[in-house]
Amino acid sequence: MAGVVAGMIAAVACLAVSAFFRARFPPANSVAWSAFIAGVLGGLLYAWLSRVTSRPAFTLWVVTLVLATIDSILIITQPFPAGSGTVFGIPLYGLMVPLRQAAALLGIGHFTDRHFPPDSLVSVTLLHYTTAVAVSIVVPWWAGRKIR
Repeated sequence: MAGVVAGMIAAVACLAVSAFFRARFPPANSVAWSAFIAGVLGGLLYAWLSRVTSRPAFTLWVVTLVLATIDSILIITQPFPAGSGTVFGIPLYGLMVPLRQAAALLGIGHFTDRHFPPDSLVSVTLLHYTTAVAVSIVVPWWAGRKIR
């Protein structure tokens, strides 16, 4: 439940960041869905971390910030990957594009000749960190004490 709440808050926060920057790319529905699913995954990660570490909240912070950094570096430095950014009809470009870029770097799949629009790089980087911070704050807070 903590992940669902974190996902909803992250989605709203990311839509606010997109609106503030008047970002046309990525599309708002993709921003919201990607942030929401990231929140749900963050909740699942926190539940697992609660069972394997004595400091799950700190570890969640580290993991989410490292992932946001890797995602941002991939978006800034690599071209778009080939393939769709939708999963089961849900637009998850914010989650799928960096994963497909990493896979293409490993030789699984390939890149296209298109890059992320330069005028949207600041806003998309902030979207990654907004999601990471929202999840890292909301999930431990909502979940309360460690799950055992």
